[in-house]
Amino acid sequence: MSAISMKNIAQAGQRYLEDEQKIIYLTSSEPLKYDTNKWVYKTLPTLEQWHQDMAQQFKLHKQQSSNHLAFTFPENESLNQTWLSEIKNEGFQLGVLELYIIEGTELARFKQRPDITIRRVDDNNIEDYLTIYHSFALPYGEDFANESVNSTRKTILNKEDAVSRCVAYLEGKAVGTVDVIETDETVEIDSFGVLEGYQRQGIGTTIQSYIGEIAGERPVILVADGEDTAKDMYIKQGYTYQSFIYHIVKENVE
Repeated sequence: MSAISMKNIAQAGQRYLEDEQKIIYLTSSEPLKYDTNKWVYKTLPTLEQWHQDMAQQFKLHKQQSSNHLAFTFPENESLNQTWLSEIKNEGFQLGVLELYIIEGTELARFKQRPDITIRRVDDNNIEDYLTIYHSFALPYGEDFANESVNSTRKTILNKEDAVSRCVAYLEGKAVGTVDVIETDETVEIDSFGVLEGYQRQGIGTTIQSYIGEIAGERPVILVADGEDTAKDMYIKQGYTYQSFIYHIVKENVE
C-alpha cells in the first residue's frame, strides 16, 4: 500500500493545460466548483511565479464566470512561514486534505445493519441520490448546489464517467449516498455521507462494509478534510493516514 498516493485519487474536470510544473483544470460547464477549476502544482513555485499565476488564473476564470481562485500544492510539501503569510495577505483560505487507506478485506468485516438496502443509482432512483447530493452541497450556496446537481444529473444520464453512485435506504427512505470509483489497483470512496438525522446509527458503517465487499483484495482509499472530525472516525475505524496536500481558495474575486 506504500505506493498509493494522491495520484490514485480520481480528478474530475477538464484539463486545460499541463506542463512540467502544473496542471490547469478549467471546466466551463461548472464554473462555481473549486475542485474542477484550479491549478495543481507538481513542484512548488516561487512566490513571484505564484503571483504571475494568480493573474493568469484570474483572467481564465473571469472568461467563464468563475469568481474564485484555487491552487493545490505538491503532495507532502510543507509551506514555510513566508508562504503562509503571503497566502493570508492575499486573502486566501488555507486547507489541508489528507489521504487515508484501509484494506478492502478489513472494511468488509465491518458490521452491517440488515435493514439497510444499498442500491446503485439508475433512472429509477436518480432523484433520491440528487436530493441528498443537493442537501450536502447547499452549505456552499444555492447557486453552487443547483449547478452541481444539474451537472451530476447530466453526467449520470449520459453515462459520462465510470463512477458507481449508490444510495442507502432505511425502510424505503433514502438516507445516505456514496460514490465508488474502481480501478485495478484501488477502490475510492467519494461523496460519502449520511443525512444528519440518521448519523451514528451504523448506516455509514454498513455502507463502508458494502464497499469492502466490492473491493475484495484491493485497498480502499479516501480523502478527508484535515480539519474535519470525520477523519478521527476513519482513524478509529482502522484507516491509515498516507499523505497530505495543502490547497488554497480565494472567494468572490472581483
